[in-house]
Amino acid sequence: MRKEEPLKVWIDPMQDLLTSKDQFRFSCHPGIECFNSCCYDLNIFLTPYDVIRLKSRLKMSSTDFLRDFTKMHIGYATGLPVVTLKMMEDGRCPFVTEKGCSVYPDRPTSCRLYPLARIKINDQDYYYIVREDHCKGFKEGKVWTIEEWLEDQGVHEYNEMNDLFMEIIRAKNRLNRELTDKEIEQIYLACFDIDRFREIAELPEDDVEAIKFGIDWVVNHLLR
Repeated sequence: MRKEEPLKVWIDPMQDLLTSKDQFRFSCHPGIECFNSCCYDLNIFLTPYDVIRLKSRLKMSSTDFLRDFTKMHIGYATGLPVVTLKMMEDGRCPFVTEKGCSVYPDRPTSCRLYPLARIKINDQDYYYIVREDHCKGFKEGKVWTIEEWLEDQGVHEYNEMNDLFMEIIRAKNRLNRELTDKEIEQIYLACFDIDRFREIAELPEDDVEAIKFGIDWVVNHLLR
């Protein structure tokens, strides 16, 4: 598997961190001036749960989805495989249309959270506002608490599944060495390309359970 230049994610240390009861004002709808502007020129990181939701929405195998719509990088900090959505030549998301997101019910975690981003500190969830110059959504709409927004956008099930993947990061840190190319390929296979993984392992038919199986296998067998 070809390794590409790692992506670096920078978080402003001066950004105010928010908890579930903190409030913000935001609205996004087709009538707003900046509609769809946030779907251009960005890096969308996909979690294993994002992949199964999207590939199911598109009625594709994970192998075909990953080949056609994603790129794989090696994480700058973790050394683990990182999957990102492949943008079109003009920089737009492949799923955006004039009417909005064509995969909206199964949109990725980062899109679902927007305009929030999530960070964990000592196993505690915090959020911060992603403010972009083009976004007019902060000037209108209702006032939300963080918790109300998470509930409205269906974020909780994504967070729960994404937290499982964090166990792999912890296992890798305990290992305290760089991974081999073969190990990176195996992690990618077990966590992201579950349909191809099914060809060599007996996985549950349910995709969610298959991801849980793959993550457990990586943590308790591959990285021990």
